Amino acid sequence: MVEQADHEGIARALREHPAKKGVAFNIAVTLLEVGGTIGLFHLVKGVGESDVAAYLIGCIAPVLGALVVWARSRKFSGASAAMFAFVALSAAIAIVVGGTDPKVLLYKDCATTALVGLVFGLSCVLMPRPLVFYFAQRYGTDGTREGMSTFEKMWVAYPAFRHGMYLISILWAVIYLLQAGGTAVIIASANFSTAYTWNQILPIVAFVVAIGLTVIISRHGQRAGRQAAAADDDR
Repeated sequence: MVEQADHEGIARALREHPAKKGVAFNIAVTLLEVGGTIGLFHLVKGVGESDVAAYLIGCIAPVLGALVVWARSRKFSGASAAMFAFVALSAAIAIVVGGTDPKVLLYKDCATTALVGLVFGLSCVLMPRPLVFYFAQRYGTDGTREGMSTFEKMWVAYPAFRHGMYLISILWAVIYLLQAGGTAVIIASANFSTAYTWNQILPIVAFVVAIGLTVIISRHGQRAGRQAAAADDDR
């Protein structure tokens, strides 16, 4: 049973370190990680280097983002580590398959997406917390050490919260795997131009669907948490 003081402490911490306080910081770090990766890629390509070299140089941006998050919270962000891992995997695949048929690069994107899906799924059994927990810990708070620590307390205190994190991780795994499979079918059956267009559209569709379902699950978890806290108050 969770003590009333625990409920009050978690609720107070969430009020003191809400996600909206860290919106500007998280947007800036995300722009550094994602925008920096893209910017470095095109910069390296612009001076005549290969796709492989551009991918590898682009990996610097997520490392910088992880250092910024650590400087603010003195806590290495699992979200930054995951983003760096995804970019590194993409670079590794580019090294293996680069320099052949242009469609191979599209298949590389499919492989990377499938790997991301597998990471989300396997994190439920191979990591102390599912991967979604680390993203929620970073983007669901103001990014301070105290704010991020609140999620650790919620993990211990609320079974519904833990269940929701596992469920959302599995959901994202399935969506990414379906996206990868669907994109691979399109690449195999369409010309490069059409396949490239769908390769840009499907990730957005998958992300919107995943976010929508995540919000539904999160709201259900919040209701369950409030009911659990109320039940403890009545005892």
